Amino acid sequence: GTMDSSSLARKMRSLCIAGELSRAVSLLHRSAVCAVSSAYALLLQECVNRRDARLGKRIHARMVSTGFRCSDYMATKLLIFYAKIGELGVARDLFDGMPRRDVVAWNAMVSGCTRGREEAQAVEMFGLMRAEGLRPDQFTFASVLCACARMAALDHGRRVHGVMVKSAVADVNVFANSALADMYLKCSSAEDARRAFAAAPERNVTMWTALISGHGQHGHVREALALFDEMTRDGFRPNDVTFLAVLSACAHGGLVDKGLRHFSSMPSDYGLTPKGAHYAAVVDMLARVGRLRDAYELVKNLPDCQEHSVVWGALLGACRKHGDVGLVELAAPHFFRLQPGNAGKYVVLANTYAACDMWDSMAGMHEAMKSLGIRKDPAWSAVEVQGKKHIFLARDTYHDERWEIYEACNALARAITDQPLRV
Repeated sequence: GTMDSSSLARKMRSLCIAGELSRAVSLLHRSAVCAVSSAYALLLQECVNRRDARLGKRIHARMVSTGFRCSDYMATKLLIFYAKIGELGVARDLFDGMPRRDVVAWNAMVSGCTRGREEAQAVEMFGLMRAEGLRPDQFTFASVLCACARMAALDHGRRVHGVMVKSAVADVNVFANSALADMYLKCSSAEDARRAFAAAPERNVTMWTALISGHGQHGHVREALALFDEMTRDGFRPNDVTFLAVLSACAHGGLVDKGLRHFSSMPSDYGLTPKGAHYAAVVDMLARVGRLRDAYELVKNLPDCQEHSVVWGALLGACRKHGDVGLVELAAPHFFRLQPGNAGKYVVLANTYAACDMWDSMAGMHEAMKSLGIRKDPAWSAVEVQGKKHIFLARDTYHDERWEIYEACNALARAITDQPLRV
């Protein structure tokens, strides 16, 4: 029989529930009747959930071609879709064209900028949102704090914290408080992070993990492990990420036996299967104390899959440091099979061969890179000093104060090599 708009909506809904999104979109395009707003909303939401850019754009095209008039709600749905798939230019155009923008629309832009590595724009959007008199919610704070953390922008982060305290979101929300503690840790302000953590009325695993991870990364290994013990005593179940933070902390502190105990407790105490990143952390931990063969024994029977390329990368890095030529020969084939098109792979192997005086193999790597047209992007880092952001590239020759910076780095390097190492 002929289909009216409500039976079209029902049919599309049942296709979506059955996981047949592309069939639902095809039906939308073939149908003679125009879909109702709720049907478009459902289909777009499915595209957001699946990050399906192609089908989402087909839905948008259908809306335009049938002259569908978007309500604020539907315009926001479209905005969220484009922000989620990373097309920030389109999202911004939609956003600028909206007559009324609620918190959900602003959040889509702030989180879209943060996810799309446009951190400065995320912070700017946060300011504009407040200037328009809107009250940020937990999602706004989590996104903008994540942007501050990535830029290591402590001053911005502190200002956001101030707004958060005034708006009383911190009093109730674990999600925003986790982002706050994480921001302070990434900005190397462990004391502020601890205060934020202590002030939080409620905690969850994410928050504990952020604190453990931050302390481990800053070399406060004993504090990190004490926090892990405190967390488990409080009845929280650690997850994959928590264990990664703990294993990394053990590696930093050279606490191999403790690290291995935590590693084996993943399956035995918590029913967690270690992933590639966990094995890589254990390899790093063993390698730092020169136990390369033990590291190889641990990982040699892992199945060759994409996820395990980090494991072999970690082992090769260790071989380079210790000049273990025999182990390079064993590890390199595994490493290479997993991602032959990745520039980083060739660079790591070439550097490893060079460090172990395996010059023929190294020349072969560079030839392979050239023939595949692979280029390596330079490494970079950033730091904020007195409110001004500095960005450095590897072998940077552009920074205004590069001579002073290199002199300071060389002085630090000399100081480190002159000093006996104390752990």
